Amino acid sequence: MSNFKDFIGGGGSASQINEVVSLNDTADTVTLEDGRVYLKGGLFETDTSVYPNAATPIGDTGTSFSVSAQDNYPYGMAWDGTHFWVVGAANDAVFKYTAAGVYTSTSFSVASQESTPRGITWDGTHFWVLGTSTDTLYKYTSAGVYTGTSFSVNQDTNPEDIVWDGTYFWMLGNGTDSVYKYSSAGTYQSVSWSVAAQDTNPLGITWDGTHFWVTGENTNYVYKYSASGVYQNIKFKVQTTPAGIAWDGASFWVVGYASDLVSKYKPLVGVATDSSFGAQNYVRVA
Repeated sequence: MSNFKDFIGGGGSASQINEVVSLNDTADTVTLEDGRVYLKGGLFETDTSVYPNAATPIGDTGTSFSVSAQDNYPYGMAWDGTHFWVVGAANDAVFKYTAAGVYTSTSFSVASQESTPRGITWDGTHFWVLGTSTDTLYKYTSAGVYTGTSFSVNQDTNPEDIVWDGTYFWMLGNGTDSVYKYSSAGTYQSVSWSVAAQDTNPLGITWDGTHFWVTGENTNYVYKYSASGVYQNIKFKVQTTPAGIAWDGASFWVVGYASDLVSKYKPLVGVATDSSFGAQNYVRVA
């Protein structure tokens, strides 16, 4: 095989994708000897019902915004349906950004509760900020006022991130490379699952309404898991030092704690072929 490309497009437009290969073949699908399955580019959008994984590749959109002016050690992030909220671990504060990544000049401090904040999640009414030095999750109003409510997440002594799925909290622990389930009242549900087989330095977790996605710093990938924590054999490449991750309903946003950038990654919607590549383009679907 040859001619791996980062972008393919037609009709004057282009879609960024994870993996394209040009093959001298005319079949609708091609399965390589190592088990990888490719779908002909022209069928990518129309045949997603037949090939359900066809819409899963996710690519870097080239869109990002810097948070370095507010904090040079950004870590966790959350989406509240309108704005992004980024945890600044250097200043022990949470900063608010528009959907376009513009700082709103709004922030709130968590320093009185935690000196090493990591993760943050939004439950539809309140923010919850995870502290790794106290192994505790703290509750704040939508205005960033501490409510006096907190609960321990000491199933892991190095908690990194937290996400709310609408019913339960799920805490990502870096010490054990596992995810732990808690009730809305903070009671551990005796349910956990490991991400160690994918990355032994997981730093961020988000929920897209159906699946969990976990960032791995060692590999610079984001990994997809079922609601019960089963790895789905789907991942996508992101910037280096990925930490927090958020899903806004259409795209993923990943914080790079070394770059101070929040970058946007979007699932593909349709791919066309380009005859200039010299062969038929195939998009990996499994």
